[in-house]
Amino acid sequence: MNGQIIVSITDDGRGLKRDKILNKAIEKGILSHAQTETLSDREILNLIFMPGFSTAGTISNVSGRGVGMDVVKSNIQKIGGLVDISSEEGPGTPFLR
Repeated sequence: MNGQIIVSITDDGRGLKRDKILNKAIEKGILSHAQTETLSDREILNLIFMPGFSTAGTISNVSGRGVGMDVVKSNIQKIGGLVDISSEEGPGTPFLR
């Protein structure tokens, strides 16, 4: 791992809710119900990086606007980095790389 920097960010929230992400993707027309049947957990989690994607029920100054995660990922990629995400409902969500 010479010459690499690894940044790990973990929230202490409740983790990402797989069903909530899928339902929002269907609601927004990003995926059909049939398409969701074949997605891996990683593919489902990566939907949060789509521009404008948000599972927030209400919009506030800090959440629900659907901006942020896509910008974070694209900026990390611009400098040659990678973003890897995993989540377990309950414990939280670590973002690595």
